[in-house]
Amino acid sequence: MNNDSIIYNELPLTEAFIPTRLLHREGQLKELERCLKPALRNRTIENVFLVGPSGTGKTTLAKWVLESYFKEISCYINCWKYRSTHDVLKEILLNFQIPVHGREPTGELVDKLEKLIKKRKVIVCLDEVDQLNDFDILYTLARNGSGLLLASTHYHALMNLPSRIKSSLVLTEIEFPAYKPDELFDILKDRVQFSFKPNSILDELIKIVSVMAEGDARIGLEILIRAGKKAEDKNLRKVTIEEVKQATKEAKRFKTSYFSLREYSMMMLKE
Repeated sequence: MNNDSIIYNELPLTEAFIPTRLLHREGQLKELERCLKPALRNRTIENVFLVGPSGTGKTTLAKWVLESYFKEISCYINCWKYRSTHDVLKEILLNFQIPVHGREPTGELVDKLEKLIKKRKVIVCLDEVDQLNDFDILYTLARNGSGLLLASTHYHALMNLPSRIKSSLVLTEIEFPAYKPDELFDILKDRVQFSFKPNSILDELIKIVSVMAEGDARIGLEILIRAGKKAEDKNLRKVTIEEVKQATKEAKRFKTSYFSLREYSMMMLKE
């Protein structure tokens, strides 16, 4: 690490980081644990739908719970990356060390999945579930007894499912509202402790970031990392309000372009 660096560890400022404690999501955590923990006694779980705006902790909470309690029997899949039934099945099997070469017909992958689920309880988390090319995979997983943890920013993502899929899912919905500024401050300050040098960014600036992020922790973290890097580029020892202002503009442009891409992708999928 460069001695002049303000940020000594970028990981806590990214979505990949799984915090040791979850702030201001105690209710959602308790409900998710209630739904999934029967799997620890080899019992059937309640399938769950996590829903709420971007940056409200859905992915972090899902990964935290799976890592904490169900590491050996669960897998996480982002449907932005894996959209087809074939791709999702392949990733599930690979996660459980079942050899596949990727050219098998979908039916063969389903057969392998069925054999897997007969041997052990399996929980599959499909994040950004609305990005799937089709929803047959949900029926396949539910019909074969896999536990499902689904997440989306769209409240109506699963409204138009065929009745045969809806009836097989029976989802418990857990809502994630946008963070309040004081809640977001607690979260961002907690991440700063693991990423910024001591005293390199004042609490007052973190509070400003908490307001400017408008309830979206992902944008708050993006502002922090951009502001820190801008201060480093200027050879400053501390982040100032100027870097925060510049980083906020850039982060909000990033969010706009990200959602434009989402909407375009969804439009193309419907055509």
